[in-house]
Amino acid sequence: MSQSFSSRNQEENREQEVIDQLHEDFEPWEKSRQALYHAGPKSWDRLGRYHNDGERIYKDFERADGTSLKPFHKKLKSLSRAAKLNGIKNAHPVYRYPSAYLDALIHVDDAELWALEEGRVDDDIIAAQPPTRRKVLEWLAEPENEHVLKAMGDGGTDIWAHSKPGGGKTSFANVIGGIRMPEVNNETLLWMLTLDELECLPLAPYMTVAVPKGIEYEVHAKPRNPTLPTTEIELTDVFRDTIEYRTPRDLMTKIVPGGLYAVLPDPLFRGCEKQTTATYTPAREADEPAEVTPLRDVNFAFMDTRTKDDEFLHSTTMVLDEFSDLVPLNPEADENDENRKVKGYPVSQGKGRKKNLSTMTLSHSVSRVDEGVREKTRWFVTMPKTPPPNPSLSGIGNVPIDKHYVNRFADRTGRAVIWRDQNYTPIEWPNPYRSYEFRGEISVSYPRREEALHAM
Repeated sequence: MSQSFSSRNQEENREQEVIDQLHEDFEPWEKSRQALYHAGPKSWDRLGRYHNDGERIYKDFERADGTSLKPFHKKLKSLSRAAKLNGIKNAHPVYRYPSAYLDALIHVDDAELWALEEGRVDDDIIAAQPPTRRKVLEWLAEPENEHVLKAMGDGGTDIWAHSKPGGGKTSFANVIGGIRMPEVNNETLLWMLTLDELECLPLAPYMTVAVPKGIEYEVHAKPRNPTLPTTEIELTDVFRDTIEYRTPRDLMTKIVPGGLYAVLPDPLFRGCEKQTTATYTPAREADEPAEVTPLRDVNFAFMDTRTKDDEFLHSTTMVLDEFSDLVPLNPEADENDENRKVKGYPVSQGKGRKKNLSTMTLSHSVSRVDEGVREKTRWFVTMPKTPPPNPSLSGIGNVPIDKHYVNRFADRTGRAVIWRDQNYTPIEWPNPYRSYEFRGEISVSYPRREEALHAM
């Protein structure tokens, strides 16, 4: 008995070691406007004097030399300064061809563009912005950057990153979508989660997890270190806090400008059928596995909600991983109306752009995705050692880069080529995983759903 007790004690100690490591790595940032709002009960307007998460988050990430990530407005100023010294023909491609990257990253609306074009940077619409955004907008209004301002389109953008597994898509989404977008645009981020691995961990200290109300779930930390056990944990052992939602529309009434949200899918698909006029069948209502709607299909309903309901119109970016599984080529007219959902996606995507909705999609393949979706996407990010899409592929159009150019960056991680139409530019970003020691996976499971699936 003493040996058994000792074994249990050792196991508990190792589990506590995992939890302690998570607490150390993911200490939450609780002083922002978004954090204080979700901690309650103060109103959003009364918290206006507090900083937004985007004004702080970049400071917690380091470049390869160990220094903090520079604010984006300083990087922009260095680009225009170099162009002034050496001539625009010798400037970095990011500056020479702003439609290739800056237009995708910097989100502006009609009113802001109008004020910038007239140089009215003292107007409230510019001056009242958070400092990290205001300084970017002021940079756009400077006379020497006129060609950049002219390249800016209003509304949302679509960025599609593709590579083989481990090619850098997820780090790109964390840094560009999760750090730069909130910094530059005070953007609201909706990272639509898959359950097996939560890819947004670098952002967790700033993130609120949206949990479907009334659903039983379990969370496990699975360290790569074989001496440490898989440990059941709470979401708040890693993420800053949680909120509950009943339907996609309900969640849109609870998010706030500049907030970063990791969204767990609802296994009951509440509100999804009505939103998309397509079939959603939970595991507990299905007679056979083919009838069960994949959890990823909630993303169609969230896209439609953000596009149609007008509950939340602040600039928003949705991150969709495993994109080729969501909108596959030649979708079937099956029990879950896959064809209707996939064919409706680019319609929602186009409408959403007009309402300041951006998408950041990640996939291994471009060719395995529905051609209508390919046609709607405007920016592609091709990672090193990844062949660019073939121009003959339906819906792609012109591809201004080739494999030889992309592979010039294959010797370094955190580099890629972003392109659209005729223009392209190399970009780079730091490793977001350097900021924490935990190595492994955080996964979520729904026990009742799994029981229903096993019972079939």
